[in-house]
Amino acid sequence: MNAPQTEQPRIALRILTASLVVGFMAAVWLILRPFWIPIVWAVILTSTTWPVFTRLRRFVPTPHFLAPLLASLVLGALLLVLLIPLPVQLAIELREFAAHLATFEPGVLQSTVEKLPIIGQPLGEIVATLASDPTAFSSMLDQHRQAIVTFAAGVARGLLSTVALAFATLVGCFALYLYGETLTQELRSILTRVGGDNTAHLLDTVHRTIRGSAYSVLATSVAQGALAGVGYYITGAPTPLLLGMLTMVISLIPFGPPFMYVPVSAYLLFFSGLPWYHGVGLIIWGIVVVSTIDNVLRPIFISQTTKLSAMLVLVGVLGGVAYFGLLGVFIGPAIIAIAQWMWLELAQQSPTT
Repeated sequence: MNAPQTEQPRIALRILTASLVVGFMAAVWLILRPFWIPIVWAVILTSTTWPVFTRLRRFVPTPHFLAPLLASLVLGALLLVLLIPLPVQLAIELREFAAHLATFEPGVLQSTVEKLPIIGQPLGEIVATLASDPTAFSSMLDQHRQAIVTFAAGVARGLLSTVALAFATLVGCFALYLYGETLTQELRSILTRVGGDNTAHLLDTVHRTIRGSAYSVLATSVAQGALAGVGYYITGAPTPLLLGMLTMVISLIPFGPPFMYVPVSAYLLFFSGLPWYHGVGLIIWGIVVVSTIDNVLRPIFISQTTKLSAMLVLVGVLGGVAYFGLLGVFIGPAIIAIAQWMWLELAQQSPTT
């Protein structure tokens, strides 16, 4: 008769304990919420560069914080090298574009536009309309002035946010370089205690997937930059080597290359004085070759370092980018790898009778 009465306090205690744990985890999530993106980036960067860091640590064993500090500073320098040239070159090109706009003749532009196939005639009529009314172009700018100011303010906020994100990521990299091995051992112990010995191998799967994704990003960006440089050279674009290097940098961002070869194609069409097929040929080369090679090479590189098929990798990358943005290049394949691991683990378990 007393057994049900003694069970009730135990059940209430378990419910209270579970509620406290859930509430505590929710509080931890809210506190760390602003830092999750820098933390994830720090995990990706340290996981990818860990072999290089271990070699550095052999050369600089003491004091124990010096090697992590040097590695974090090197990562910061690399980020500066990758991020600074792009806005500088963009400012130069915008200045040159403004100079062309100040000196161009509407008649020359109209004749150039009308040579384009299919869309040339309608565009030529628009240019002729603007040229016939000297105030049309300025009134059009006045109508969109507020939108331009808003866009510029958004770009400025984005740059400040990117700088803050980079700084927080480097701080996270320093902490992970310093305490990464200890945290990994503790996480392995927790996973083993919760899910058994096989669950601890999940860390290896995620690590291989992240490293493969990082290497695939570097390899595809180099390939896209080289192929874009070939296109710039053949079509007669100015400074094809520099444009190819900038395309390689912007290729680190998913779907980034069009932001380089489309403006260059527009320059070749409207301001270079070259025949129209130079600009059209460059944009076709960019769409068919430069942008497509990303979807071919990336799954191959990631599948080489994991047991994922190229099709699953492609699904993970595209779905991850659609939902997580740039982080999706790494998070998407990692989630697919975890899902495949769970599927295989459950499929290999023998049914119990």
